[in-house]
Amino acid sequence: LSLSAQIKIVGHRGVRHNTPSVPETKCYENTIPALEFAQGLGIYAAEFDVQLTYDEKVIVFHGPTVPGLNKNIQKITFDEARAVVLPGGSRMPTIEEYLEQAKKHPETKLICEIKKQSTPERETKAVELVMEAVRKMNMETQMEYTTFSDWIAQEFHRVDPKAKVLFLDSGVFVRDPDYCKSRGYDAISYDMNGLMNHPDYIKRAHELGMEVTLWIVNDYEVVDWAIRHGVDYVSSDYPERIKKYVD
Repeated sequence: LSLSAQIKIVGHRGVRHNTPSVPETKCYENTIPALEFAQGLGIYAAEFDVQLTYDEKVIVFHGPTVPGLNKNIQKITFDEARAVVLPGGSRMPTIEEYLEQAKKHPETKLICEIKKQSTPERETKAVELVMEAVRKMNMETQMEYTTFSDWIAQEFHRVDPKAKVLFLDSGVFVRDPDYCKSRGYDAISYDMNGLMNHPDYIKRAHELGMEVTLWIVNDYEVVDWAIRHGVDYVSSDYPERIKKYVD
């Protein structure tokens, strides 16, 4: 088995295609069409983002700024968010709508990133609402979780100790794998600055039993680097291109 065959591909923000003028890319990030596109590729997972609206309801959206409104998603109501027509013609999905589509393809994992919120209380609310929706649909085994918030990461495991939680970080000074292991994380997910400045973290993470994701990987040279260094997953805005290259 070649090294390239072992690396797995994740669709960043479902698929981060934000150019509706191109026929195959009419799926705006984090929408149902984007998820459907990712599901048809035969990749490992689709990553998606979750926000909490002003009235503390879950919406699938990256943000923070809402297209057309020029307002922060966390400062508008759920109804206001749902009324927005995104580029490409889609609307922001509810968590239930997103999970309903995801459940049609259980072979495609979901990696849910809950975005940082203004208070720990709001972060806890977001975690509980998302994980309750997952539990109601019996999708625990299809889900993985990630976040830049240490509080949210700990809350994932509080609600479901069996949940797979990826520690998400970026920049030159990312946390080392020993810290992540001490905090109970199951894997690390770092950007190119983080991993390329600390390639030794990959080997150390593996020694500690943690998998490693590199993001955002849109160039073939970066795929080559990831393969050479034993990275387990690459997250890409264009997973169809990266999958074709890896294959």
